[in-house]
Amino acid sequence: MTAHQIEAVLFDLAGTLTAARPTADEPALLPQALPALQRLQHSGICAGLLLDRHDRQLTPIESLISATICTEPHLRPLPAPDLPVTLALRLQVHTLKHCVLVSGTSDGIRAGLNAGLWTIGTALSGALDQHGNAHWPALGSEEQDRIRLQATMTLMNAGAHYVIDNVSELDSCLRDIELRQAKV
Repeated sequence: MTAHQIEAVLFDLAGTLTAARPTADEPALLPQALPALQRLQHSGICAGLLLDRHDRQLTPIESLISATICTEPHLRPLPAPDLPVTLALRLQVHTLKHCVLVSGTSDGIRAGLNAGLWTIGTALSGALDQHGNAHWPALGSEEQDRIRLQATMTLMNAGAHYVIDNVSELDSCLRDIELRQAKV
């Protein structure tokens, strides 16, 4: 492992790989989730999941995930760093600054920052839940831009290092983080 290599990417499951509040008529995994996880596995980067409940169905992605952690009574809730740090330890990372947390929420971003991780916000994954993922294409471009801008600003104000629409854009952020780490 080189000194600037990313060791692990931690996902706040709800709002990044799944809808923040999945409904019966929407699939649990967002369409871009599986390819993003497959690319991470192919590049040798561990993936971990922060879950808010033990009862999530993860069957399609279980083989691509190295570790998971659920909210537990002895761990403080987000934005405390407990969950991401505990998950990073389960993944046996050597350095927290070589880990990335991907989240669609302000609390998730703040937890990653509090843990000393790089953070990437997913603006549309979480924001679309308020408007319905199925209705997104029917919205006018001005309304889509307004929703995207509002979600992006919320995550940037929380301190996210990067904000992307969804995890399909993750690779360019990871390359940039590695370049930035190489300069240090």
